[in-house]
Amino acid sequence: MKKTAYLLFAALLMLPHMMEAKRKPDWVKQRPNDPAYYIGISMMPKDGSTVEYKQAARNNALKQLSSEIKVTVSSNSVLNKIETNYQFVENYESKVETSVLETLEGYEVSTWENKKEYWVMVKLSKERYARIQQMKLDKAKMLASAFLSDAKKAIAINDAFSALNYLAKATTSLKDHLESDLTYKTVDGKYNVGTEVFSTIQDVFRRIELLPVQSSYSIQFSKQLTVPIGVNAFFLSDTGEKVPLTGFPLSFEFTKGESVLASQAKTNLDGYAGVSITRLISKRKTQEITSTFDFSSVMDNENEEVKHLLEIFFPDKQMPSTFIAIEVQKSKAYLITEENVFGELDDHGAFSNMIKTQLNNNFFTFTTNMDDSDFVVKVNSKFVAGDSRKGDGYEVFLVFAEFSISIYDTKSQTEIFADQLSGIRGMRPGNFEYALKDSRLKLMEQFEKKIEPRLEQVDM
Repeated sequence: MKKTAYLLFAALLMLPHMMEAKRKPDWVKQRPNDPAYYIGISMMPKDGSTVEYKQAARNNALKQLSSEIKVTVSSNSVLNKIETNYQFVENYESKVETSVLETLEGYEVSTWENKKEYWVMVKLSKERYARIQQMKLDKAKMLASAFLSDAKKAIAINDAFSALNYLAKATTSLKDHLESDLTYKTVDGKYNVGTEVFSTIQDVFRRIELLPVQSSYSIQFSKQLTVPIGVNAFFLSDTGEKVPLTGFPLSFEFTKGESVLASQAKTNLDGYAGVSITRLISKRKTQEITSTFDFSSVMDNENEEVKHLLEIFFPDKQMPSTFIAIEVQKSKAYLITEENVFGELDDHGAFSNMIKTQLNNNFFTFTTNMDDSDFVVKVNSKFVAGDSRKGDGYEVFLVFAEFSISIYDTKSQTEIFADQLSGIRGMRPGNFEYALKDSRLKLMEQFEKKIEPRLEQVDM
């Protein structure tokens, strides 16, 4: 009797577990294998708040589901049709895979729980997913094609800026589908809308011609000045006529040297755009302004991802541009050099000539008459032979270099600048002459890197 009662009690204790086991759905017991669905399953222990573990379980299930969706790059995709930056392609493919999770829709959700666990299964019909993706792709191609059509209408009336704006919008329309086949069918046939957008951008760029009003300017260095810089823009029409380009945004910047000038301007009815240099900062003798299409005008308010995409479709190297040389009239200087090579003075030292050329190109016009100069520049360089180091079948020679420069104002008879370099080491196999050449090159590199920027700040 006691044994029967014990067995009955044990059965009652096991009853909840037996009932739970019966209630537990098959997908919790064993992951289903359904080739018609993408499936994600997740279990979370009931720790923390109800909202937290339920949300975590659903997120994990969706991540698992999205990992089953393989993104492939079509052989007819724009990524395979145009010359793109490899890093961009790599980042884009990675982004596409992660964005699958962000754009999932139309999936089914099942849940099950007991006292300790919370389970979630999400299922997405492969056929439904493919249909939704195709609808999105078709919409993107249709929108891009409409913008492309608007761009070609603008080209026909010689409105290059509007054309490029429409082409930028067409590019942005395709941003989530670059890996797909972008073939678009119309009543006139079919074409790849991605490559057609890219080739149309190139066509617009090829038709634009920028010509400076003056190819070069000679400017006396001054903290206060106004020098107008002008550019004329033309567009090659469908009939082959070169017409002034109206309302076209240009950017202006010093690509060699530095100055204060307006950085943007739009062409007027005659195709002219102008800015002014209001202050020279760099004292380099030869400087350069580059004027080009103001690419920022089609990227306003875009995020970094879209900007990177537009940079692929609007490559720098194909942008219409022109160059304007700026020759800065320099102060006259008298140069005194002393070069010591291996303990002997060299009146015609190779490094002294290198420094003279560098200073002449960037800072001074040298004169042979000290009385006619504004400044006196004293340059000293010294090259000392070090030891040699033998290796297996070779011998390396060392030469150490040091350098000093000082600049005097002839009117005030005061030193206005001084600097020096030391500890520069040249090293080459063969002999000390090879090491000497290496030390000269390294000394010049350090001069350009450390001393020249300081020289540019001196009022000369």
